[in-house]
Amino acid sequence: MTPRRLYAPVVLGTLAAGGLAFFALGRIWARSEVVADGLTTDKVSATGTDAHPLASALALVIIASALAILAASKRIRRAVGVLTVVVALVGIWIVVLGGDALADTLTAAVEKSPAFTGGNHPDVVEESSWRFVAMFAFAAAAILGATTTRWAPQWPTMSSRYDAPPVRPSAQQTQDDHDMWKALDEGRDPTQ
Repeated sequence: MTPRRLYAPVVLGTLAAGGLAFFALGRIWARSEVVADGLTTDKVSATGTDAHPLASALALVIIASALAILAASKRIRRAVGVLTVVVALVGIWIVVLGGDALADTLTAAVEKSPAFTGGNHPDVVEESSWRFVAMFAFAAAAILGATTTRWAPQWPTMSSRYDAPPVRPSAQQTQDDHDMWKALDEGRDPTQ
């Protein structure tokens, strides 16, 4: 596959990886039941965004970087590729090493539960696989960012064909402007 053919798949893949990471972070990562004697059982949950709000922001940065690749010049695309790699690696780091944040978020949800009496803690803790989906999405974004950094100079850029040409005042136009102001100074209407 030639580098030019990688352009669309890498841009779409980066967009999809950022979107998948954001989606996975918005899903429920852990559930628990709060059980108290004589009270009804309350189910609480914590999403990835609750536990790692910065990771959700990083997923949005990856989405924005995919869109920036479309409009950027070759040099700036390389910088966007490097930024994507760094952001994705930070996202992986937050999700992998942030296990305590998920437990703390779930504990806070339990303490806010109406069934919480002070001594009861979660009976059943279920963890979903959305955490691994988010890690996969950030890893894919890092690989695609590295691909962008490597091949961006060989990708086509937006054409300047449709840009408006720069406007430079011609000698005739400056003379006409001078005559117009002179006519106004003399009290004549220059439009007639």
